[in-house]
Amino acid sequence: MLARRPRIGITSGTRSADWQPGGALWEPYAAAVRAAGGEAIHLDPAVLAQPHLGLDALDGLLLTGGNDVDLRLYPRPPDLGGRDPEAVMRRFAMTWEPERDRYELALAQAALARDLPLLGICRGCQVLHVALGGRLVLDIPQEVATPVTHSSAGRPPRSPSASHAIAFEPGTLLATILPDLAWVNSRHHQAVRAEPEVRVRVAARCPDDGIVEAIEVPGQRWAIGVQWHPERRHDPEVHARCQPLFAAFVAACAHPR
Repeated sequence: MLARRPRIGITSGTRSADWQPGGALWEPYAAAVRAAGGEAIHLDPAVLAQPHLGLDALDGLLLTGGNDVDLRLYPRPPDLGGRDPEAVMRRFAMTWEPERDRYELALAQAALARDLPLLGICRGCQVLHVALGGRLVLDIPQEVATPVTHSSAGRPPRSPSASHAIAFEPGTLLATILPDLAWVNSRHHQAVRAEPEVRVRVAARCPDDGIVEAIEVPGQRWAIGVQWHPERRHDPEVHARCQPLFAAFVAACAHPR
């Protein structure tokens, strides 16, 4: 047990002041970490050019939401059939931030190598999966026949998100942490593509279309990715029901191996 509050590194985007400490995009993650007993540490890819250095003083890593991962930076690139990656990304309505992607993919890999507790949220879940060699559904509306709306695009920032049911896989850590969570908010157009050769376990799906909603990394002390936004106070019911997730994460960070 640490004698101090666990230091949790929280990633950020590079193209908006709202990703700075206290900003509207970064602060909800920091507030959730603080409420669970952790110390929130801002990680800015524009400053920390060597990802492993950002982990030296940390007890855990939180990968936040944001833009899509640049296809050109996947450790195991998807088969594009000879098509230009940028043209493919535009076709699938992607927005990308390569400077952030380079930093976060290397950061996630370094954290996994150190067995540092890691929580990925929305984009962060996808970054975790891609860092392990996984691939993504590039645009749910174009690739999956589903009656479910997973994206909240076009909704005002402070308005309620789209939402849908969630079903946890029995025996997973998340099923133990969030036994009463039946619905989640939803603000994504991409999703983890389940692939048997990738070292992840699917921990939850949307029961109405099979879209992966959470993953766990076997063999790690604590490494979880969730596709929804548990930090988001504008979806108060989901936020309240997901407090045990942040508590479990910070508790794992407080118990170094």
